[in-house]
Amino acid sequence: MRFDELFEMRKLTGTKLKDYIRSNGFSKVSFCKKTEISRPTLDKILNGEIDSKSTFDKHLNKILTSLSIDPDTLMGFSPRMQSTDAVFSENAPIDYQVNDKAKMEYDLLQDILNLCSVYY
Repeated sequence: MRFDELFEMRKLTGTKLKDYIRSNGFSKVSFCKKTEISRPTLDKILNGEIDSKSTFDKHLNKILTSLSIDPDTLMGFSPRMQSTDAVFSENAPIDYQVNDKAKMEYDLLQDILNLCSVYY
């Protein structure tokens, strides 16, 4: 795959790169340090917002070189499915109900975790 094609599909390229970053344990900050690309530039790449082909090519080349992958590897990447282990206790009473305050706190914590996964 050539850089011309990646530029034409820059939204998909950004999505694939975002999946690659997350699946390989990088935060956006650590990825920027590794690739020597600024955070705002990385965000533009991930969102497919770079309209200059030369700028896109320059930064994507830096990314691919620092990761030691080629464009085909990036575009063929699919994130690993994460298994989720359910944790439960059989000590709870059969008719146990979570109170409204606890449910609200749990939902808030889930929202914070989801926000962190999007941001990092």
